[in-house]
Amino acid sequence: MKKGYINAIIWQSNATAFAIEDQSIIKVGSDQQIQEYLSPEDEMIDLKGQFVLPGFIDSHMHLLELGMYLSNVQLENCKSNNEVKNALLQGLSKLKKGEWLIGRGFLESSFDDQKMPTKEMLDTISDTTPIIIVRACGHVLVANSAALQAAGITKSVENTDGNIDFGSGLVEEIAMRKIYESAPKPTQEKLIQYFLTGAKYANQFGITTVGTDDFLSTYQDYTAVLKALESLAYRQALPVRINEQCEFNHPKEFSKFLDDGYTFDVGDDYFRIGPLKLISDGSLGARTAMLSNAYNDDISTKGKMLMDDETMETFIRLANQFNMPTIVHAIGDGALDHVLSIFKDIVIEGNPLHHGIVHCQIMRPDQIDQVVKQKLACYYQSIFIDHDAQVLEDRVGQTLANTSYPFHTLYQNTLVANGSDAPVEIPDVLKGIQCAVTRKSISSDSSMHASECLSVDEAISTFTTKAAEVLFMDHCIGQIKEGYYADIVVLDKDIRTMSPETIYQAKVKMTIMDGKVVYKDDTQA
Repeated sequence: MKKGYINAIIWQSNATAFAIEDQSIIKVGSDQQIQEYLSPEDEMIDLKGQFVLPGFIDSHMHLLELGMYLSNVQLENCKSNNEVKNALLQGLSKLKKGEWLIGRGFLESSFDDQKMPTKEMLDTISDTTPIIIVRACGHVLVANSAALQAAGITKSVENTDGNIDFGSGLVEEIAMRKIYESAPKPTQEKLIQYFLTGAKYANQFGITTVGTDDFLSTYQDYTAVLKALESLAYRQALPVRINEQCEFNHPKEFSKFLDDGYTFDVGDDYFRIGPLKLISDGSLGARTAMLSNAYNDDISTKGKMLMDDETMETFIRLANQFNMPTIVHAIGDGALDHVLSIFKDIVIEGNPLHHGIVHCQIMRPDQIDQVVKQKLACYYQSIFIDHDAQVLEDRVGQTLANTSYPFHTLYQNTLVANGSDAPVEIPDVLKGIQCAVTRKSISSDSSMHASECLSVDEAISTFTTKAAEVLFMDHCIGQIKEGYYADIVVLDKDIRTMSPETIYQAKVKMTIMDGKVVYKDDTQA
């Protein structure tokens, strides 16, 4: 049976209606054309003037971690250490025997005293049940004594892989793996449930396709996660399309992956292998992103590199041999110097593989010029502006802040795709669009330089047409077009006609993926 949707405002189209059958959009036209095209046995839905767009594409997130985050203690709304403690106490009361108490999402910079939680505070909740809480950025955690003991950590350690402060329980960057490796491992069924939980949550924001980095989210062995994804894809059970951004601990592990027959584009339109993903530095919020000079608000550090140049180059050259793009997490301008130096000798003219940079935050003019010259793909997160506008200038100084987050310049001159980095941020596309358009924080009065604002249509395209191009899927998603997959989002309002400062208040009324309604909001406006 076919379905017709009439009386709609369709983005980038003069049409007002469309029809779908099975997985595809089969006709786009006027209300009358669609009504005449369908038979009396087909279903007709009146959208009553609502705004229709292609299903949103979140180009970079961590879907498995998002599902885990939603299944554990959520700390993003906590405004003090006391509120963190109360949330964890509630979580402890629901914990099953043998489980660890895990929370994520706190931002100490939003606390009144701006003090990090400590091991001592967590020990007052329990000194026998292991407890870890992860900062929103995912690059720092705090562990209680029981968790440190389970990981065999008995003293402070400082090295290039990430610091461990035994006294405070603070663990940074790659050193966090020592904690994660000691925690109980989720079963295959639990991994599948995490993926489904994250995907269904993403549907609420109109998302139908994700670029997602999951391989090292729960295990240091990627094979369990890969098996869960292949199981879901085989059953076509996921309500989002997955483009997996593949992360590995070591080039030898990546070599085995390639020897097993996996490389870029292996799979299908439900789950396919995407680019190799590398992480070169930490986060701006935790001051572990690698700057070329010391932090403006903490001259004792300039962050750190998490991967040496030789290893990074080995990874990228190996990927290149198998026609696999590489995307590199690089937040600080110091880290970006290393990445661009390696890309300069490897990426061929025109960048047909779409090698790229994830985040594109702290950038100097010379770096922006090189990214544009090489046509590097830029996976940025405009929703970061909500928080980072409040700290950017303090962190890096006015000069560097003025050229950072250059989203419009990149939009005009190279390949771009938008996303959320969930669960670092909630995958709220409308908030991402608003931040891209206004360059203003939603939760404060802070803002970034307005010269890098996108128009509403440009911001929408970073979550649709542009993102589909970056992911090599512009032949089948990203447009309301005959022959394309029926991946569609319906909003209650045309966000192009709203005040830019209110775009995030629009509501996702329906999300359709592969012709199926995967989310519907039945509440009345």
